[in-house]
Amino acid sequence: MNSSDACYIMESIATYTPLRILLSIFIIIALIAIPLIMNVIRRILRNPLYHLNTKVVLVAHAIALVVHLSDRLVYHGSDLYRYLIILPSSPSACSIISSSERCFGLRLAFNCAMWFCVCTTPALTLERYFATRKICNYHSDKSSWVIVMGFQFFLTAFILSFAYAKQTFGGTAYYCMATNATFPFHILAAFIFVLTVQLISIAFFKHLVRKNENLREELQKSGGDLIRKYQVEETLRAFRILSLPVHLMFIFQFFYCFISFFVVFFNPHFSRPLYFFLMEANIYLPEYSLVFVFTFIRMENQIDTAVYFENYKKDWS
Repeated sequence: MNSSDACYIMESIATYTPLRILLSIFIIIALIAIPLIMNVIRRILRNPLYHLNTKVVLVAHAIALVVHLSDRLVYHGSDLYRYLIILPSSPSACSIISSSERCFGLRLAFNCAMWFCVCTTPALTLERYFATRKICNYHSDKSSWVIVMGFQFFLTAFILSFAYAKQTFGGTAYYCMATNATFPFHILAAFIFVLTVQLISIAFFKHLVRKNENLREELQKSGGDLIRKYQVEETLRAFRILSLPVHLMFIFQFFYCFISFFVVFFNPHFSRPLYFFLMEANIYLPEYSLVFVFTFIRMENQIDTAVYFENYKKDWS
């Protein structure tokens, strides 16, 4: 491709109004969501009903959302500055073509935080497995979060190894993305792996819920010891709250992988501006952040600490 063609493509991307609007919307969402998520972190840390291991997983998830959204502020803000300020005063659109090094730097925290959030579903499922397996003494377990976090970091690193399998330096990019438009096999493998992990996690999460519900019924009939009754009730309460991020993230990731597959597969039929617009719009983490905050707070407000323990006492007395 000659330089004049490259300049034309870059200019068509930079002046594509839907993309400019999309990036502006993401910046607004980030500015709104970041302080709200910080409030959620504070609520989680102060809530005595959360087990330490559960707190660690939820806070790590929330921090990853903040990192992702903060990177969007820098990343999208930088692009809009180049499109709206630098381009009009430049002799050619080629002057705002990004280097591969710039793209890697701008998008690294973005992608790491995004995939870490995605891996929250299997991490929370593993944490709930430990809670179910150690039903009698999980209240004294203060170390399982290390295993859960290690598992989540491992999954994240494994997925990122697919995303950056073909990463090279010294080149240029019209728009910074880890996904290659030529649809290489490693991208398909990453989508399949992520969806498989999500499906297994959701299925096992539901299995653990049923197992605890059955155990509660057995204890109610047999009059089991109070400690076991308390732990089962605590585990089920945690399942009710944690089902929100688990199912929301599953829905987010399902649509992301499914739509990205078709956009990348049929990318020759799209113009470059439209292709980048569709791929960027398909990352629903900003929207997920707002939904997560409001629904999480709503569910928490339904469980008042004092009322919870009073009702619990009545149920088991």
